[in-house]
Amino acid sequence: MTAFAITAGVLVVLAASTWAAEQTKLPFDIYSGYFVSNKFEPDAAASFVVVETQKQFDQVFGVAFVMGDKSHRLPKDAFKSNMVLAAIKRGHSVWEYKVTGVTVEEGVVQLRYAVTSRATPNTTFACPLIMSMPRGEYKAAVFVEDGKQVKTVSLDRNRGQEIPPPKETP
Repeated sequence: MTAFAITAGVLVVLAASTWAAEQTKLPFDIYSGYFVSNKFEPDAAASFVVVETQKQFDQVFGVAFVMGDKSHRLPKDAFKSNMVLAAIKRGHSVWEYKVTGVTVEEGVVQLRYAVTSRATPNTTFACPLIMSMPRGEYKAAVFVEDGKQVKTVSLDRNRGQEIPPPKETP
């Protein structure tokens, strides 16, 4: 093997390890037992939101009480160390979500998930994916649905205030 081949191989390994180190997996938890407020973007087919306080969460979601309910809900002090990313689909379908990964790279969080739906022609639903992750100094949250980037929400807004409409970036 030549010195060039060894050097090139070392550079490839170093580049690969640098890339892997930049993209970090984040721990996350999924919650259920909530409904979407009919005052939160009621005419939108889909909504994407980043929630950093209980006040913000309560503007978007309410607790759905049902007898025998064993839903996994946010702990009382969840926003001390966590924030919530949520995707909401509305329409004549029941949507189910499966998170496939949550990562951060250069301050940008990427939430990857898959969706399935079951048509309900006579009923309208607002189906949320509610996911928490560790609080951090993030620049943006990117929602990737079934391998396609569907929304980027900028996180440079005033934190802890009422939820403004998300800023879109291409």
